[in-house]
Amino acid sequence: MDLSWDGPDPKERTVCPYPVDFYCKPSPAESLNSLHSGRLFLELDLGANVRPVACRLINNAKSENLDKLEHRASKIKRQTSLSTTFVHDSQYPNRWVGERSIPASWLEGGTRTHERTGAASPKSGLSFYSLEITYTLDNSNSCTARFSSEDAFHWQARAK
Repeated sequence: MDLSWDGPDPKERTVCPYPVDFYCKPSPAESLNSLHSGRLFLELDLGANVRPVACRLINNAKSENLDKLEHRASKIKRQTSLSTTFVHDSQYPNRWVGERSIPASWLEGGTRTHERTGAASPKSGLSFYSLEITYTLDNSNSCTARFSSEDAFHWQARAK
């Protein structure tokens, strides 16, 4: 059974028993000449009986304006989502970790400073980006939590 919801807490605990509470740390690109603007390090604690854990980062603003791009634009310029698979942390039995690089083309044309790694994120209520974290249980139930943000680098599971 597949179940998806907004926020960390699943609506149906019998199908998806674990909330998606994660820690996210933005990090700069590996070099100044990189095609990436930065990286996200994600850490997630789940319970037992979890098989693969995956994450998909979606550029909603780019998806909505894809028709305005030149048809000759490169594949990376047309890309609207990025996926990564988490790996099991050998030191902690229920911890999963993942890393995702963010292409510089996702931030081209931006003029606001919050689009750079480490800057404070202003609150405008817009969700330019979505983050979907999916875990699959041994019984094949697939559980997906969705989160929204106005920039690609700042994510939190619960409102402070």
